[in-house]
Amino acid sequence: MSVSLNTGASMPIIGLGTHKVVGLSVIRSAIFAAFEAGYRLIDTASVYGNEADIGSFLPELMKTYSLERKDLFITSKLGPKNHGSGKCRSACLNSLKALGLDYLDLYLIHWPGASGMQPEDARHEALRLESWRDMEKLYDDGILKAIGVSNYTEKHLESLLRGCRIEPSVLQIIG
Repeated sequence: MSVSLNTGASMPIIGLGTHKVVGLSVIRSAIFAAFEAGYRLIDTASVYGNEADIGSFLPELMKTYSLERKDLFITSKLGPKNHGSGKCRSACLNSLKALGLDYLDLYLIHWPGASGMQPEDARHEALRLESWRDMEKLYDDGILKAIGVSNYTEKHLESLLRGCRIEPSVLQIIG
């Protein structure tokens, strides 16, 4: 079962979250168990430190389950230390390289604040918008199939919607 995003991408409604899933054998076991159960979405993030390990198993995974890249839905996220123009693009390309992929199905701003700044710092809003504009360009270039946010409040979303060209496809929250 999947949901159609505003970009036309089809996202499975159930996926494997990989927060705190580390170590080659643990990652391999988790991914293969999830795909054996029918999962096709893997959610990771640069701050999880497991993108390269996940990427190392994707070719074997696709061969084992007779899948093509289009059959997978891979999500990653921009880390708080990489907010801002240019930094976001570079971080996304680094995630792609680590995962061994040409594109991501979904890329999210992981956290609305930038590292090293107080929560009330007014610069956060500008950095979020700069990051979003980088993501819109990556979407335009076909490198990202959908873009979204994670851990945003209503205030953060309203601010983003005032300045974005492409509306977020996803608001990911942990309940």
